[in-house]
Amino acid sequence: MRKVQIGEYSISRRDLLYAFYGLISFTTLASCGTNKTSIGNSTASNTNIIKSSSSTKVVRLGYQVSGDLTHEKGVIEKRLAPQGIGVTWSQFVSGPPLLEALNVGSIDMGPTGETPPIFAQAAGTNLIYVVNTPPGTGEGSAIVVLKDSPIQTLAGLKGKKVAYSRGTAQTYFVVKAFEEVGLKISDIESVNLAIADGRAAFLNKTVDAFVESDPSLIKLQRQGTIRVLRNAQGIKTPGGYYLASRDFATNNADLLKAILSEYYEIGLWANKNRRAAAEILAPKVKTDVDTMELALTRRKYDMRPITEEVISAQQKVADLLYQLKVVPKLVDIRGATLTAQQYAAITPDAVRNKA
Repeated sequence: MRKVQIGEYSISRRDLLYAFYGLISFTTLASCGTNKTSIGNSTASNTNIIKSSSSTKVVRLGYQVSGDLTHEKGVIEKRLAPQGIGVTWSQFVSGPPLLEALNVGSIDMGPTGETPPIFAQAAGTNLIYVVNTPPGTGEGSAIVVLKDSPIQTLAGLKGKKVAYSRGTAQTYFVVKAFEEVGLKISDIESVNLAIADGRAAFLNKTVDAFVESDPSLIKLQRQGTIRVLRNAQGIKTPGGYYLASRDFATNNADLLKAILSEYYEIGLWANKNRRAAAEILAPKVKTDVDTMELALTRRKYDMRPITEEVISAQQKVADLLYQLKVVPKLVDIRGATLTAQQYAAITPDAVRNKA
């Protein structure tokens, strides 16, 4: 196992990731694959930097419990089948374990928010930012208290216990939200819990506040059991990313471009067919269709190429997390990017033209 050198100490990258995220184990929830429909064909530019032909026989994709329409519709499987390439899927509770799987070679690529790759880079994961996914409306994530809580404002949480999942996009949200009211993350008692455990602790009143996300946020709001102190509306973020291992990204140009094309086309379909998309995802995330439909209206399915603007925005996030000692190492985002020529080879034309 590779080691990471920090000062005079040398520890494994996995142990470093455990320390950063504060998680006991990184475990996938499920693996599955389906073949149903396909969308179009793709081409890619040949370069002497990225190999345009691939010897890959199985693509291993990660996704999160919030649901993945591309996985459910099976379009990538259909697209790659004529080339004799299979697809496997692994589900994860959040971005940090997905990127740990990427680190140890269990998957080739998958999506996360803006924060997990910064932690992963700090721990030495050799990842690549493949494409940017713009943020949603911000309504789907919120810092909440119980309805009968005496705490009325974010400032009132100073010194109080706030549960959230460290290393996920919730971390950056918490940092920026408290910054607005003159507080640093060190001014609250951060309780690092996986989302389900955090929700249980919150409802059992062992923590004072909780960072909740859709679709559970919608359910709790409809039940009238919580008050929202601040949702993520108006908090500037680069959004999320599809990330890949460096080896996969630099040796599978045509393949990666085809996969991204399918993700992109399904996203366009979802933006125009929210109800139909909700009917597909609702049973997978164990919620009702109406709740899922509302959650989807708060998401924005789209892609943007990795540009200087995107890199700069992500670097600002990394710098802030380092300044606040949330991440104990200064991260160079550019170290996890490709050249312009390489990005031209893997980015779908419709996405690249948005630059």
